[in-house]
Amino acid sequence: MKRWLRRFGYVLFVIIWLMVMCFPTFAFALARNGQIEVGSNPRNHLRFFMVQEENADGIGVEWTRPLPGQPSCAKTSVTYLLWENDGGQNQNVTYCQCGDPAAGAALGACKQ
Repeated sequence: MKRWLRRFGYVLFVIIWLMVMCFPTFAFALARNGQIEVGSNPRNHLRFFMVQEENADGIGVEWTRPLPGQPSCAKTSVTYLLWENDGGQNQNVTYCQCGDPAAGAALGACKQ
C-alpha cells in the first residue's frame, strides 16, 4: 500500500510540474493571440481571453457546455481574473440560451 501511495505522489508531482512548465507557453500564446479556445463546437468549448479595458486588466474564462436533457440549450459561465480593477464590481456571470440546431437561430433563455 505504501508503495502505491508513493507512486501516486510521484505521478501527481510530475503532473503539477508539467503544468508549471507549460504556463509560460500558455501565457505567451494568450498575449500574442488575445485568446485561446479549446474545442470547436460553439455549444461546448472553453475560451481564455485577455481583458484590456481602460479601468480593468486581466484574463477572462468563458466555459460553454450543453445542458443535460436539453441538447439544443447551452449554459455559459464567464469568470474574470483581474489584476487591475479600479473599484468596479465583480462581473462574473452565468447564463443559459437555447437555439435551433438546424437554423442556428437563438430561441431564448432556457427553462430549468
